[in-house]
Amino acid sequence: MTEIELCGERLLLDHRQALVWPRRRAVLVADTHFGKSAVFRREGIALPEGSDAADLALLSTLITEHAARELYILGDFIHGALPDGHDFYPRFNRWRAARPAEIHVVLGNHDIHLDRDALTGVHWHQQLSLAPFHLVHEPAESHDGYYLAGHIHPVTRVSTRGDSLRMPVFWQRAAGMVLPSFGDLTGGYPIEPARSERLFGVGPDAVVPLTP
Repeated sequence: MTEIELCGERLLLDHRQALVWPRRRAVLVADTHFGKSAVFRREGIALPEGSDAADLALLSTLITEHAARELYILGDFIHGALPDGHDFYPRFNRWRAARPAEIHVVLGNHDIHLDRDALTGVHWHQQLSLAPFHLVHEPAESHDGYYLAGHIHPVTRVSTRGDSLRMPVFWQRAAGMVLPSFGDLTGGYPIEPARSERLFGVGPDAVVPLTP
């Protein structure tokens, strides 16, 4: 993990693509895109099953290891309308009932397909201010605080003379930070940071500062 300070708050960047706020005992992730494999299989693209279960298990690990009282998902909780009879909603309800943390979801653009009535014990928000931060899905400068957002799925390419590597990143900007996408099947979008901005590359077991 890499420790940083933002707006006077100590934060941890976890290599499992989560941001941890120790003072609040909160874990934040973005872009879970639950149900993506099922949506693609319905369209005839043979993605493997199991990504939702793996992502829920990883969230459980993060909550336990960081003794989190709160979990915040910064939008695109779900990828699309789930096929009839898909078991994600009851599976998530069973998972949530066994977790000690409060679950908060900031709604994203993909969440227009979400059946909120099928889920229990989840707090839904269009946006949410937790001073000094403002939680949103799409990055946008706000008078309500330094934004923490997702949506972009930021990645960058790190190159040497003979090789290169594509990495998810935490993208620290003047007005806010964009988190990497959490979901196992979410992919990434190459970004072009300004020289004044900071990138933190996510490796298999560490988060490392990158030189712009």
